[in-house]
Amino acid sequence: MPAPPAPRPPGPWQSAGPSPRPLPLPGYRSLRRQQADSGPSMVSLILLLTAPAVFAAAVLRPRSR
Repeated sequence: MPAPPAPRPPGPWQSAGPSPRPLPLPGYRSLRRQQADSGPSMVSLILLLTAPAVFAAAVLRPRSR
């Protein structure tokens, strides 16, 4: 009966010493979203600002005859 294979030496990712103790995880704080302002949303605000400018540019552009 053949002899059992010898255990492999530890690789570079393994230490030859005892296994390290598990580290405690840091205490993460839960994300607390602040209540949004009661004003218009960001999309509404951007549309409110850009729509008149686009409309004015379309109306006031020079027309070729």
